[in-house]
Amino acid sequence: SGFPEGEHRNWILRRSAQDLLLFVSFRQGIVRPFKEPEYFDIVAREVQGAMEADLKRPFYLDNNIGGGQLLIEIQLSDGDVMDVLVPHVRLTFGSSFAYGVAQLGIALVLFGLAIWFMRRELVPIEHLGVAADALGKGRDVPDFAFSGGTREVRNAATAFHTMRIRLRRSIQQRTEMLAGVSHDLRTPLTRMKLSLALLPESAETKELENDVSDMERMIEGYLAFARGEGDEEPALVDLSEILEDVAAGARRDSASIDLAWQGDMNVELRPLAIKRCLTNLVSNALRHGSNVRLEAVRGRTSVEITVDDDGPGIPPDRYEDVFRPFFRLDESRNADTGGVGLGLTIARDVARSHGGDVVLGPSPLGGLRVIVRIPL
Repeated sequence: SGFPEGEHRNWILRRSAQDLLLFVSFRQGIVRPFKEPEYFDIVAREVQGAMEADLKRPFYLDNNIGGGQLLIEIQLSDGDVMDVLVPHVRLTFGSSFAYGVAQLGIALVLFGLAIWFMRRELVPIEHLGVAADALGKGRDVPDFAFSGGTREVRNAATAFHTMRIRLRRSIQQRTEMLAGVSHDLRTPLTRMKLSLALLPESAETKELENDVSDMERMIEGYLAFARGEGDEEPALVDLSEILEDVAAGARRDSASIDLAWQGDMNVELRPLAIKRCLTNLVSNALRHGSNVRLEAVRGRTSVEITVDDDGPGIPPDRYEDVFRPFFRLDESRNADTGGVGLGLTIARDVARSHGGDVVLGPSPLGGLRVIVRIPL
């Protein structure tokens, strides 16, 4: 049968244009011979497949008329040809939505894959960063191997392990060398002390005994310096107990020392090394002042321990000089006070082995302030 005539045809044409955005016209003739669309078009392919399945009439589909439009020619039974012009907006409305949904799905999948890949690459780097931070704070770093990650990350991990081994070997060699030298020096000193004890007392022998005592103190300083890091493992300890022990030791020598702390004092550190560090600083402060204040404050990222004294202090331009091993100022803080010039050196060595540092400044008491920072 042909296409409806009269009012039925007009109604169909009007509804097609208004509701379906399809512009229909009729002409006499025959449709052009069927051929494949001139270029690949997903929508044209879908329309062609649907018409081949459902329309049992000759038709021609042209997707090359410009403007993104599609022209469909359908041969009617009465010999007329119905031309249906499908505008671009009609073609893309439904297909664009489906295409957009498909693109969104693909984007989400790719985004998930990207996150997975980045996590796979970043996790080994994060582990390496944690290990490096722990090593910088003087904590034990167990061996670990990367099963994933790029070759560069695995090479960096291998280099890190090699560096860690070399650092430990270097520290051990330094400790053994200084301890060995200091131990060997004790033998001749013991003989000298024995010889001096057999000599009659005189001004000369008294001076020699003082020299031997000075040498013994220096050797003890060498040994303390050699024990700066040692093999002590970090542990979670109550820092307030260490502070109390240091203050109690100073008070046993009739020293005037005030002690205070603020915040949680549970800190992971090497207790013996920190106690040796603070003992050196307090002893140094008491040698040059009569009143000392020892205080610790826990911050967000570190614990800060301050040692203040009311002594003569140190000129600011000499702050870094006094950290050099065996360095002593020519003024006030000299050999007469009994030091060997290693107290601040050992203190900084211990603090830096924990990833912290020791800095100097003027004290509110009028002398020197020593600040020890230990990262958490």
